[in-house]
Amino acid sequence: MTIISDSREQKWSHVRDYFDVMRVKWIRSKLPCGDYGRMDNLSTVIDRKASLNEVESNLIHDHERFRRECQLAQDNGIHLIVLVECGSAIRELRDVWGWHNPRRVWWDKVDRAHSRGRMLEVNIPSKPPTEGPTLYKVMRTMAERYGIEWRFCVHQDAGKVICRILEDLQPK
Repeated sequence: MTIISDSREQKWSHVRDYFDVMRVKWIRSKLPCGDYGRMDNLSTVIDRKASLNEVESNLIHDHERFRRECQLAQDNGIHLIVLVECGSAIRELRDVWGWHNPRRVWWDKVDRAHSRGRMLEVNIPSKPPTEGPTLYKVMRTMAERYGIEWRFCVHQDAGKVICRILEDLQPK
């Protein structure tokens, strides 16, 4: 099996190191969607996200671009798996409901200070960062609408999980 790693994928050294240690063949090339695929079977691709904050950014702030990628996968019969690197507390999609956005703590602190006339030089968005329940609902909607699958792992296991998913595919 040879894995294609999208040439636009950044900060993937932990995945590459796993591939190298396990002697998994890989090449860098542009993929139409996702970050990792199996060279002999691109019916499933994996889009790796470094954190739930990256997922929030993609789904809330850059929604249209992410939606287009999901639509492209769906239109071409590609099963898109989004692999999110996060702590061990998040094991499945429903666990996202209880996620607390670390940026929300900072936003709340500055918002309280603003209401007291302090920290006025610090700009914050008018709306607070998205929390778990809202993010969960958007992720679930994307799964239902575009057939994407959400999976979760800890950072250091990403390479292993990618290999496991792609090894289960049969060559075409």
